[in-house]
Amino acid sequence: MRKIEIDETFKQAYLTCGETYDNFIFENCLLEFLRETEKLLIIPKNSVKPCNVKLTRQDEIKIEKTLENCVNDLQKDMLARDFVTALVMQQVLKDVSEEGESYNRVCEQIKAFLQNEYSCVKQYHATSFFPYEIAEYSKRYGKIELNFFLIETQSKVIQKAINNFISSREPYSVKLFTTNSKLPSYVDQAGNYMQAPHDYMNVNVDKFINLIDDCSI
Repeated sequence: MRKIEIDETFKQAYLTCGETYDNFIFENCLLEFLRETEKLLIIPKNSVKPCNVKLTRQDEIKIEKTLENCVNDLQKDMLARDFVTALVMQQVLKDVSEEGESYNRVCEQIKAFLQNEYSCVKQYHATSFFPYEIAEYSKRYGKIELNFFLIETQSKVIQKAINNFISSREPYSVKLFTTNSKLPSYVDQAGNYMQAPHDYMNVNVDKFINLIDDCSI
């Protein structure tokens, strides 16, 4: 088993909640690095709440099966947007007691997507949150930062829904960590092509980590 050492300056700059103000994409992330990053970014700091969304290829396969029921690509895009926004809103609303009903609703919506309950997914569409509402709820209940952890993801339609949060230049920082060498897509759902450094900044993780074989295990 391998242990990972992460540069302390890098930790402070990128892996401490509330320290970033722009959007960042970290590609080619090792699983060991992602595990440590998740632990660090779950801690609220600087009066900023972390909203961490994790998505694996196994999750995508379940969502793709649900989206196969759609009649066209437009419907797929709309429902993919519903799913990703629900994942984000779930994190925004958790522990907000006055939003218990909305929180339970997005949890049930996510469950319907993962269990291929297409009729329920369509019903939830009418009351789904939109990406722009994340900023509104952040103003209402406190500052947030949004962190995506993507493990071996391949879906272009889901990636485009995630990209909505990067290309729209929201008032909160978005950080995306992926095990892939590149994203499945760099286009958002409006067809806008995300470009660095206008929409986000790339950070080479390899410069700041050191892997060590743990001989004690």
